[in-house]
Formats: sequence, C-alpha cells, structure tokens
Amino acid sequence: MRSRVDLTRHLLDHAYRTFTDNLIGLTLHEALATPAGGYRSVLGLLKHAAAWSHVYHSFAFDPLPTGWDDLAWPRGLRERVDRSRGYLDEVIGWFGLSHQSWIRSLGAVDDEQLDRPRPLHWGPSAPLYDIVVLVASHHLYHAGEINYLLSIARGEAWEEGEEVEENHISTVGHRVRPAWRP
Repeated sequence: MRSRVDLTRHLLDHAYRTFTDNLIGLTLHEALATPAGGYRSVLGLLKHAAAWSHVYHSFAFDPLPTGWDDLAWPRGLRERVDRSRGYLDEVIGWFGLSHQSWIRSLGAVDDEQLDRPRPLHWGPSAPLYDIVVLVASHHLYHAGEINYLLSIARGEAWEEGEEVEENHISTVGHRVRPAWRP
C-alpha cells in the first residue's frame, strides 16, 4: 500500500507530466504565439507556472523563503522573455528543476508532516498537503490553457470520433487522431 507521501508525490508528478506533455513537439513559433489577439503565450504560461512552483516550494521548505521578485529567473528575465529556442529550453528546464525540488523535498518528509502547516507567500500558512494540491491544480489549470492555445495555433479540433459541437463551426478536416487509436 502506498503512503500518503507517495500519493502526494504521485499527484504532483502527474500534474507536472500533464503540463509538460503539452510541450512535446512545441516549436518556438507556437511557444510565442498569442492566438486570437490575446496576451498569453505558451512560453508566458510556462514561465508563470514554473515561477510560482519555485515560490511555493521555497516557502514550504526553505528557512528563508524566496519570493517572486527574488527568484533566479532564467537569464535574469522576469518581465521579459528572450524570443529564442535556447531561452524556451531554459524555461522548460527551470520548470523541471522546480519539479525535481518538490519531488526530492517531499521524499524527505513522512506522512504526518503532510498535515503540518507551512508558510504561504501571501502571509498565512496551510498544511503541506494542501499546498501540494494547490501547486498541482495550478499546473493542471495552465496545462489546459496551453492545450487550448496550441489547438488554436495548430488549427486542431476534437479527437476523431469525439465530436461535441457546441457551436455552428464544423470541425471536419480539423480533427486530431490520437496516437492510441488504430
């Protein structure tokens, strides 16, 4: 039987993998695109999710937590991005480092410690388990946004055979054939 810590690590790992699965095959053009004239890009969402993952981890585990303004941002860029493939890869790696820190730190606690309060960056505290659920939920929320942005940028619709018309726009010719379908 798995321990609560094992299940907690599994939850966070699943959320991280769901997020990063959306980045497989990502081009620089797709990472920088802002479909429909919006202000969010895949790179921006990735940078945002990675940064908050670092902040929440630091507050949960570091004796002197590091806040948003004091993070070691890739290339020192907090309010801007470098529009290069190298920078995109660095931000992806930065997100991976945060995830590794979470998994390593959670591996050093026992089930009882999951219920102990840890500080949050906005002042109050919460049980470590609740913080992990919040971080995992944040990953999943933005994974959905990335999936949607990429479907717009790629001109993709629902998976083939999964038609769910919610408007008057036909998806014929824009279906996606999932890898698991024969």
